[in-house]
Amino acid sequence: MSQVIQRKPHELSNKEKNQLKNLQKRYYPTANEEYINTRLSNTYDFDIILLKYHGIVLGASYFKLDKLKTPFYNKKNWVVYFGQALKNEYYQGSVIWRTGHWYAKKNISYIYPIKRAVGLSVISTPKVFEHFTKLFKNHFPNLGSYEEGKSFSIANFLRNTYGKKGVQLKFDSNYCFAILDFDPIDITDDWERHYKAKNEAINEFFIKNEIIKFQDSRIFDNNIAIIACGYRNPLNFTSKQKVHIQI
Repeated sequence: MSQVIQRKPHELSNKEKNQLKNLQKRYYPTANEEYINTRLSNTYDFDIILLKYHGIVLGASYFKLDKLKTPFYNKKNWVVYFGQALKNEYYQGSVIWRTGHWYAKKNISYIYPIKRAVGLSVISTPKVFEHFTKLFKNHFPNLGSYEEGKSFSIANFLRNTYGKKGVQLKFDSNYCFAILDFDPIDITDDWERHYKAKNEAINEFFIKNEIIKFQDSRIFDNNIAIIACGYRNPLNFTSKQKVHIQI
């Protein structure tokens, strides 16, 4: 049976580090060694959740928890940072859902589904963003139709949470982008299965903003990502309505 283990980067064994490096290179083949090593360091203070079977790392997810004052609530609340999710090519299950539920139960509460929470993630994949919007129905940027509601100013919140950590940010209209430090990756063969969202509006948004780039019959994961920010309060009916959140 597979097991789930939580590690800080400095707690990883050499065998685990080598397996994680291979997973990183699978997803980011154009990334240099410095980029790979940063993902195995304490630079961003993420918890690394490993899904293992007989010593083999089937997948890994990066999460981080803070209790912060946010634009969405008057008091400090849980803020969940969703980092990278990596999967061994031979594993068919969902790594992020398996590790995410485990992480939330262990670090927040067994009743985490009814807790208020804010989610943050740097996303370059339409399908991943689609999953994010299902978990946080009140999200920024908000694509497509939405219910009228309150608007929140979150530019300073994003600057404080990402900009101060060295992430290069670009604000454009109602959106915030992160400029990434790797060259465009050819994802043509993986587009339909791993990248493309079911919601065409999401795909169009990513293409329009050149997060995903079509060029000469090839498709690239470009060196830019959207910073997604959302909140949820399952016990408050009004929070279940879609709210347009703008900078």
